Amino acid sequence: MPPRIILFIILLNFCTNIFAQEVSIPIGNSLHALAEYSEGEQDKPAVFILHGVLQTRDFSTTVRIGEFLEESGYTTLRPTMSLGIDSRKESLPCEAIHTHTMASDIEEINHWLQWLKNKNHQSIILIGHSAGATQLVAYLDKYHDTQLVPKKTILISLAYFGNRPSSNATATEIDKARTAVAKGQLGPASFGFVYCKEYVSSPEAYLSYMEWSKKRTTDSLKEINSPVSLLFGAGDQRIDQTWPAKLIEMGMDVQIIDEANHFFHGSHEFDLQDFIENVIDS
Repeated sequence: MPPRIILFIILLNFCTNIFAQEVSIPIGNSLHALAEYSEGEQDKPAVFILHGVLQTRDFSTTVRIGEFLEESGYTTLRPTMSLGIDSRKESLPCEAIHTHTMASDIEEINHWLQWLKNKNHQSIILIGHSAGATQLVAYLDKYHDTQLVPKKTILISLAYFGNRPSSNATATEIDKARTAVAKGQLGPASFGFVYCKEYVSSPEAYLSYMEWSKKRTTDSLKEINSPVSLLFGAGDQRIDQTWPAKLIEMGMDVQIIDEANHFFHGSHEFDLQDFIENVIDS
């Protein structure tokens, strides 16, 4: 690669990153959540980008989405969900004691979207990857009729919770949690959760995620009254591979990329970028 092109790429990355800043908002009484905020062109929507389960804003897929949009002039906000940890910056291990719930995640998303609105971003696009996409579905399920309804929502590799391929959250594990709640045994215990063999949580907190099964996620998608677009990789082993086709049959805006995996690695990164660009521009 010629030296002038290398220098141009370095300067472009520098100019993109110089406008990015870490921001913090209070969540509850003594908890703060962090995000990276990059302000773009005023006439373009702000884009809220949410990472997958137990990860951070620095997860590779969400970073690549953010950098692509920032280079295209969009304002981006990439939060790290606190998951009950003050100013969390690192991914949360399976064996940590997990006090967070789907309800607390939904409220945190709402806090961030209110923050964007207070920054005078009236037009907002939501992008979620994997479990982050599921959390956005849950957010829209609750806040579908508020002033914070997004202009569009883009769900990348949407992955429901509960009994699914390559998940440790089996029906037996879910029954174990329900039995504990019925018996009043509400203290922390170990459960199977997504890729975690030993996920330590209260049974109620655990079930708050497991309730978002394929059926509930599908039912909620049908009720969202703002535009939603979904992108799946045909090689995604984390979901029932017949599910995307069924969503298409239901009339949903779904695109499936041949051979792409859950993370759209390699050359499929360009398919991901093209999809996002086409949805935003349409």
